[in-house]
Amino acid sequence: MNIRFSSCILAILIQCSASFSILSAEGLIPVGVAKVDVTPKEPVVLAGYGSRKTEFESIDTKLWARAMVFGDKQPIAIVALDNCGVPMSVTLRLAARLRNHGIERERLVVAATHTHNAPNLPGNAPLLWAGRTTPEMDRRSSDYTTFAIEQMEAAVVAALENRRPRRLEWAKGRASFGGNRRLLKNGRWVGFGFQRNGPVDHSVPVLAARDADGTVRAIWANYACHCTTLGSRNAINGDWAGYASAAIERDFTNAVSLITIGCGADVGPQPSGQLEYSKRHGEELAEEVRRLLNRPTTALREVPSVASKQLKLPLEEPASREEWEVRARKSGFSGQLAKAMLARLGTEGRIPDQVDYPLTAWTFGDDLAMVFLAGEVVVDYAVRLNRELDWTRLWYHAWANDMPSYIPSRRVLSEGGYEPGSSQIYYAKPGPYKPEIEDLLVNAVRELLGPKFAARPNQIPAPYHRIPGAPESYDPVEDWIPRIPSELSAQDRSHFHRLVQSALPGVEKITAGEAVEWRNYMGYHTPRHFLRQLKGSRPVAWSSPMITTPDRPVVLCFSGGLGWKSQPAAGFELSVGGQTKVVFEVTTKPGRWSSADNSAELAYLPNWRNSQDSGGFFFVKLNDPRFDKQGRLTFTVRSLGQTSRRWFAIDMNQNVKPPLKKLKAALAE
Repeated sequence: MNIRFSSCILAILIQCSASFSILSAEGLIPVGVAKVDVTPKEPVVLAGYGSRKTEFESIDTKLWARAMVFGDKQPIAIVALDNCGVPMSVTLRLAARLRNHGIERERLVVAATHTHNAPNLPGNAPLLWAGRTTPEMDRRSSDYTTFAIEQMEAAVVAALENRRPRRLEWAKGRASFGGNRRLLKNGRWVGFGFQRNGPVDHSVPVLAARDADGTVRAIWANYACHCTTLGSRNAINGDWAGYASAAIERDFTNAVSLITIGCGADVGPQPSGQLEYSKRHGEELAEEVRRLLNRPTTALREVPSVASKQLKLPLEEPASREEWEVRARKSGFSGQLAKAMLARLGTEGRIPDQVDYPLTAWTFGDDLAMVFLAGEVVVDYAVRLNRELDWTRLWYHAWANDMPSYIPSRRVLSEGGYEPGSSQIYYAKPGPYKPEIEDLLVNAVRELLGPKFAARPNQIPAPYHRIPGAPESYDPVEDWIPRIPSELSAQDRSHFHRLVQSALPGVEKITAGEAVEWRNYMGYHTPRHFLRQLKGSRPVAWSSPMITTPDRPVVLCFSGGLGWKSQPAAGFELSVGGQTKVVFEVTTKPGRWSSADNSAELAYLPNWRNSQDSGGFFFVKLNDPRFDKQGRLTFTVRSLGQTSRRWFAIDMNQNVKPPLKKLKAALAE
C-alpha cells in the first residue's frame, strides 16, 4: 500500500480531545490528510465513453484516493477519488467500513475527479457497458471496485491517524481553460463544441491546512470542468485533475493535494484531444493555487457543521410497456434501456418517475459554505446560486456521493440535446427530468444554508461566469508551435516543405456548406463549414483569392479537418472548376491523393488529432489551373457515400499566412 502522510514529525498526541479543543479555540483545527494508490492491477473497462470496446490498453499515470479529515470526536471526511463517478452503492459500502473508525455516514463525502480514463465502477452509468462485457470482465470490474473501496478506507484511516492541530484558510481565484461545450443554433442544441458566449464557472476555490510554523500540509482545490481532455484514449490517466495534483505536490513538497469538480457538466477543457493539453490545464490550475497561497487568505476557525437533505427529482412520464417492448427490438444503447425498463416492470410492476437525490452542505462558521451535489450538474446551478446567495463565501461541488445522471437546468432542458436527453439512456433513466427540478434543488440548497449565506443587498455579480473575450480562447499565433507528425518520412517531409514554400492562401469566400464548430489545427473549437458522408449532405464550396500569376503551377493552402475515422469509409471528392477531380478519405495521418491524370494533388498535414479526428492544413497543387474570368479558382467537396458519419470541414477563419511561416521553419529543421 502506497500511503503518503501529511503529518510532521511530532510526539504522540496525549489527551487528544482536550488539546484539540483548546487549540481549536486558538484558531487551530484537527486536520489530517493522506493519499493511497488506486491504480488497477489488471485490465478493466474504463468509464466515460461508449465508443470503447475493450479493457484499458496502457497506464499513463497512477490513480489516487485522497482523503482529508476535520475534527476530533465527530470527524468529518472528504475522499476525492480519481474516477469518472462514484455511485451510491460504493459510497454506502465505504461508509459502512468507516463507521468502525468513528465516521458516520452523514459526515462522509465521496467525490470523483470525473476523469474519463479510470475504471468503470458498477452502478455508475449502468448501461454504458451493458451487453458488451464477458463474465470475466465483469468479475475484474467487481474486484477493482472492492479494491478501490478498501484503498479509500485506508486513505481515510491514515488521515485520521495523522490529524494534527492546523490552521485552515481559504481563498478564491480563477482559471480559464473551461469552455461551455453546448453548441446552439436558433436556441437548440446541435452538438458538442465551444460555445464562447455560453455560461461557465471559472472560479478556483482553494482550502489549505498549515502547521503552526506555516508549512502547508493539505491543499484542496476545485474547478468546474469535465476531465475529458484525452477523449476516448483507452488508457489509465488522471487527466487535468491528476496533473494538477501532481504539480501542486511538486510546488508544496510537504502537502497532499485534493481536486474536486464544480458544476461543470456542460463545460469542457479547451483545448483538448492531446496529452500535452491535459498537462497544460493541470499546470494552469496549480499555478493559480500557488498564487493564491502566497497572498492573504481567509482563516477558517471552526470545524465544519454538516447538514443534509434527501430530494426526489421528478421525471417526465415514462413510456408504456408496449412502447418499451417495441424499443427492445432495437440494437445498441436504446435497446439496452428498453430491456432494463421491461426488467423493472417485471420485478417492481412500475417504472419510477422520481430520482433519489442526496444533498449535503458543510459550513465553516459564517466564513464558508461548501455544497455537495450528486451527479453531473450543469453550470446554470452555480450561476443561479451565486446570484441568490453570497457568492464570496460559497463553494460548489458536483459528482459527490452518488451518480444519478446529468442534472440539467430549466434552460438546458428547453434547449434539448445530450445532457438533458440522450445521456439519460446511459444512466438507465426512462426519460428527461421535469423543468421544476431546478427550483427544487436551488430551494433545497438555500434551506440548508439558511439566511446567513443569503445574497448581500446590491451585491456585485460573481465575475466567473463569462469568458472575458474570444481572443483569450486562442493561443497567440506567435506562440503556436507546429507539431510535425513523427511518421513523416524524409521524402514526405521534403515534399510538404516544397508545398509550404510556394503555398498561397486558398480561400477568399466560402459559398456553401453547413455551419458547425469543431477543433482546428491548434485543437480549439472554431466556426467551420462541413459535410458528412450521409445522404442529403450539402457540398462544401469556396473560391480562391485572385491569382496574380495564373501562367504557372499553383499551390493553394487552406485549414480544415477530417474526422470520425471509425465510421465506414465512403470517400470525398474535391473538384476544381467543376472539372479536375481528386478522391480522398478521412485520415488522422499525413495524406496525399492525386487526380486520375495527375494534373492535381491534394495533400493533408494534420497538426492536431485524437483517435478519431484531426485538424490541419490542406494543400492543393494544380499543374494546369483553370481560372475563371476574375483569375480565381472554384472548389467543391462532396460526399461519395450516404451512410457514414465521416466528415470533412473547412475553417471559416482562413488566416493561414502566419502558421505557414511557422510550418516552413519547422519542416526545414
